Amino acid sequence: MFRARNVLSLNFMRLKGLSRLTRNRFKSTVPVTKYLNTRNSPHDFDPLSTAVYESFLSDIEGESLVQDIKSKMKRRRYDKGHWDAVITDFKEIEIGNENELKELSRFALDKVRAHLLECHLERDTTFLPVHFIDYKKEALLKPHVDSVRFSGGLVAGISFESSSIMRLRPSAELGRDPEEGFVDLLLTPLSLYVLTGVCRYQYTHELLSSGSIFESDDGTSTMIERDERLSVIFRDAKEG
Repeated sequence: MFRARNVLSLNFMRLKGLSRLTRNRFKSTVPVTKYLNTRNSPHDFDPLSTAVYESFLSDIEGESLVQDIKSKMKRRRYDKGHWDAVITDFKEIEIGNENELKELSRFALDKVRAHLLECHLERDTTFLPVHFIDYKKEALLKPHVDSVRFSGGLVAGISFESSSIMRLRPSAELGRDPEEGFVDLLLTPLSLYVLTGVCRYQYTHELLSSGSIFESDDGTSTMIERDERLSVIFRDAKEG
């Protein structure tokens, strides 16, 4: 873990360079409100603390990452449960050495990190190694707040192969009432979601089961049939 963090830290200037080179492109990449349902949001919901970007990666970038994810996972068995009991029927791997990935996959990961630096982080940042996760169709991701022991103020993810609904709601473990309200995010293949601020620290996130209904703020309702799903998770390192 320590070695991997150093590698990503050494690449920080490269990420800043990519951020500058692609700044104009990312300026035109704005979150899509149609993928957010905020009509039942809690009283302290901050719309700046979450975002969903539609088709953030291109088809070829996504296909490269999917191939790398499946290659890394092919000899792993699905786990029935996680040590913190929030996820079932999944495979997960931390990528400490990204040089093992295809060049296009590395570019895609840098593209995401550059965007996060440019648009969602207020400080120079060291990123933790990315995690690849493979969810079976029946997998459960239960309400939880990601540990803050090592990671910082941002959690982000790219989704592949299957759409799903992520629900955010106040955390009971932090003394909040989960029935205060909720915010739903529609995560389509190649989309990028970002959680910061209140959505990172005060709200749990979970994936709703297949067949759940996503209702956009304009009143449109869509049933989401979830199938096998892949994701890449990004987190920044905790300061200090």
